[in-house]
Amino acid sequence: MLLFLIMTFDVIVIGSGLGGLVAGAKLAKEGKKILLLEQESTPGGYASCFILNDYIIDLGLHAIDGMYERDPKIEIFEDLDVFFNVEFEKIPTGFYRFTNKRKDFIVPDSAEEAITSLTEQFPEEEKGIKKFFKTINTLTKHTHSIPRSKFLQAIVGPFVPILFSSIPQWGGKTAGELFDKYFKNEDLKLALAGTIQYYGDDPYKLSAIIFALALSSRFKAGTHYIKGGSVKLSYSLANFIIEHGGTILFNRRATNIIVKRGRAVGVEYVSTKRKAGKVNRVDAKYIVSNASVPQVVNDLLPEKVNKKFRQQINKADVGHSILNVFLGFKKSLKELGNTSYTTVVNNEGVINLADVSTNHKSDYEKRNFIFVDYSQIDSRLAPSGKSTGVISTVDYLENWKDLSKNEYIEKKKEIAYIFIRRLSELIPDLVQHIEYFYVSTPRTKYEYTLNPQGTLLGFAYTIKQSGMNRLKSKSPIKNLYFSSAWTFPGGGFSSTIWAGWQCAEQLLKKL
Repeated sequence: MLLFLIMTFDVIVIGSGLGGLVAGAKLAKEGKKILLLEQESTPGGYASCFILNDYIIDLGLHAIDGMYERDPKIEIFEDLDVFFNVEFEKIPTGFYRFTNKRKDFIVPDSAEEAITSLTEQFPEEEKGIKKFFKTINTLTKHTHSIPRSKFLQAIVGPFVPILFSSIPQWGGKTAGELFDKYFKNEDLKLALAGTIQYYGDDPYKLSAIIFALALSSRFKAGTHYIKGGSVKLSYSLANFIIEHGGTILFNRRATNIIVKRGRAVGVEYVSTKRKAGKVNRVDAKYIVSNASVPQVVNDLLPEKVNKKFRQQINKADVGHSILNVFLGFKKSLKELGNTSYTTVVNNEGVINLADVSTNHKSDYEKRNFIFVDYSQIDSRLAPSGKSTGVISTVDYLENWKDLSKNEYIEKKKEIAYIFIRRLSELIPDLVQHIEYFYVSTPRTKYEYTLNPQGTLLGFAYTIKQSGMNRLKSKSPIKNLYFSSAWTFPGGGFSSTIWAGWQCAEQLLKKL
């Protein structure tokens, strides 16, 4: 049975990930009539938390970068009252500890200190280290200086090689090529590529500019965590939408984007609380999809609509996924001697940068991983005297999708035990203090977000899919826009927030 919701909105937002929330919040603030549909019972997508045994599990956030004056998030957070509702705590232990049994040291979170520390570790690379940091800083400066408006971009375009020379210089190169340009020591390359899993699974496919921007942002202002978890940011934005007259319907899954005469005019949705619920329809001047772009073109749009666009999307490379082992400890890990918020653990068999992509598909016993210890800050994720942590490693849906229920449960336990044992080699006596563990696989992420391959990044950050080559907010279907990790500038908390903001700014010119 099809029911029609008579009310018409200015904009319907499908999905309450950060891209959808930011877009909805900005539009609502400017007086637009907003309806946001979310299939889950809480907002946030990957910026969500849940409670297990009195511990708060943060599904996506380890740390947020770029909290410095020129970073786009600052303007966004100020405009949407985020700083009034969300507490950010700077992580005091440096960027991360890097260890691979050949080397074990802290990478500081300021450029000056990092140059000094890395030069002490690799004195023969001093010249290259200084040039590397100068290059990533210049890339960031040039990238942020490019005008946002298409009109100004058209004027500046011919002068880009002169005004912003670093962009054409590195726009067609990979992160691996960036490291190879300045360094000979492979352990130095591996150390600086320590957090690569947050952006890509192969340094020789990952865009040099994307990784340079990510690193530079961390070295400019360090890293921060949201007290109480990333869901605090999501609820702040959701409440902002409601306070400014917007409507949010939770437990509502969009089933169809209605297209008439080539124009998106409405959305059909059902309740996720009912197995065979009523189909509701609501109309709007514009539709903004925070859902994955492949899901939109394959499942939500009529099959006859823009087949060429569908083919383009389905040929694009999708980013990798991550396996997480969430841990609850009866004791603060600081009391057990751990001193680092983030520890990057490279397997000793990874000898050079070219080994990284192969390692991500190797046995879990040998796979590189990152451990985040939330007890190093006032995270507010655990009861007093206790703490939480999370192990993360690159993984792929193909390793999990065809397992039976029992096989799936058993494999998750097996993998958890492997990584707990490996972590205990770094933090002795850790095992006896574990109160619980929970494993989130690429399959978990796919089922929760419907993102193809369970990716966190949307389209992979390859050269052909990064920067100005990335999918834009405005779709080929009239009045349909995208606002998510799948669009420019890309995946990750900072990029997705910016994507939502840009989408809203485009729509405000039309509404």
